Amino acid sequence: MRVVGISNKTRYWQYYAFNNPPEGYRYSRMVDVPWHMLKVRQQFLLHTKCFLPFKHADLFHTYNSVVANQRPWVIEVESYLPRYRPMRESHPFFRWGQRRLASNDCKWLIFTSENTARMNRDHLVSFGVDPAKMTVVYRAVEQYRPDAKAPGRFTILFAGNGFYRKGGVELLKAFRQLGGDDIELWIVSTMEVDWGVLPGPDVIAWTERTIADDPRIRLHRGIPHWKLVQLMRKAHVFVSTTFSDPFNNTILEAMGAQLPVICSDVSSLPEIVQQDRNGWLLPVEGRESDAIAEEIATRLRLLRDDPALLARMGVASLDVVRERFDLRVRNARLAELYDSALR
Repeated sequence: MRVVGISNKTRYWQYYAFNNPPEGYRYSRMVDVPWHMLKVRQQFLLHTKCFLPFKHADLFHTYNSVVANQRPWVIEVESYLPRYRPMRESHPFFRWGQRRLASNDCKWLIFTSENTARMNRDHLVSFGVDPAKMTVVYRAVEQYRPDAKAPGRFTILFAGNGFYRKGGVELLKAFRQLGGDDIELWIVSTMEVDWGVLPGPDVIAWTERTIADDPRIRLHRGIPHWKLVQLMRKAHVFVSTTFSDPFNNTILEAMGAQLPVICSDVSSLPEIVQQDRNGWLLPVEGRESDAIAEEIATRLRLLRDDPALLARMGVASLDVVRERFDLRVRNARLAELYDSALR
């Protein structure tokens, strides 16, 4: 049994993936300085791993982090490499990270999407990384049976702490266009203003007032992941027309719960949601908020008024997950990469 050393697991999908290794391999948490627990924000320290020699590993598999150890390693990444910004590229530490990525120790650069691969490829090649060791392996997501839906209700689900960046305001506007007491909106969010979209005080005030004043809207703040999954199983459709996201894993989880998805066409999302098969990809860049909301409302009416379409798209979401985001698909490819790295 070969051992793959990993670093800290902070996201739900990482627990799922790294608790279920490919056949013939075992994942083992390595010992390194826990900068994230020490509240360090320096990106070079957070995204560089120097594993201490307390545990054996045949190779390392990190997420977004360059490895300093002289041992075979692979790096999985959802955005850019090396992840040291705002450090300038001329900085000696940045140059060191580039050399490590180009080194023979780094066996594979695993991108979580074709979009991420395109974003990185030319720049990585410019400082000596062999394009032959770049590949795409999608994340895996758990799959769930739908729960019983509330009779006579149409439930829309939104989930994302970065409410404004992920299109929450546009969904609220769309929801207000849908009359009737048989429609409800569940929002799972801490209502953060994080990055990418910075709403003014008037937008924030309108959002908070709209949520508070509409009895059809239920806000769930800071609930555990298992409760979010239960809401997904009970809902009818998932909506998140995000303006910026490296890889929206919540959309993938909603598909694993067999929900149709209405999302934006940014970043990696066209690789996840297939237009007119399991949902719709709406353009958001350069569009007015009201125009986006109008299109969301149109798509929601289609699903509400056509139970056959709703059912067909829900089943299609699960089909897409099984074709591309199933753990067996991911592990089969990872086993090939690990085997190659250790030859």
